[in-house]
Amino acid sequence: MAGISTRGIYGLAAMHVLSHAPRNRAMQIKEIAAMTQVSHSYLEQLLSALRKGGLVISIRGANGGYKLARPAHEITVLEIIEVLEGPLCKIDGNVGASVILEYFWSDIHEKVRELFMLKLSELDQSFQPYHYDI
Repeated sequence: MAGISTRGIYGLAAMHVLSHAPRNRAMQIKEIAAMTQVSHSYLEQLLSALRKGGLVISIRGANGGYKLARPAHEITVLEIIEVLEGPLCKIDGNVGASVILEYFWSDIHEKVRELFMLKLSELDQSFQPYHYDI
């Protein structure tokens, strides 16, 4: 089982910032970069992947930028991580001769996925003392 890279961590941070955009307005990359402390070029890569994954939309023009493709209460942390990292906690191939080990890995897979089913909008409810305003 691999960990979550900076790609997933920073992508989730960008999505969290977008979830706080006033009146769901589009945010420019420079705004997101300032709030997440992630470089402009890396954010471009992440937001491009999130756009291709159907989680954000991009708007061209002077008032353009990025915004969530769906409301934050409809987007899970799992969706974000899997768009950026691929399947979470997936075990490929032979897990051993024991049926018990197959059940063990299957159970681990389901429990990890369940933890990440938290909605983007629920992050603030779960961790209220760390809320910031945009």
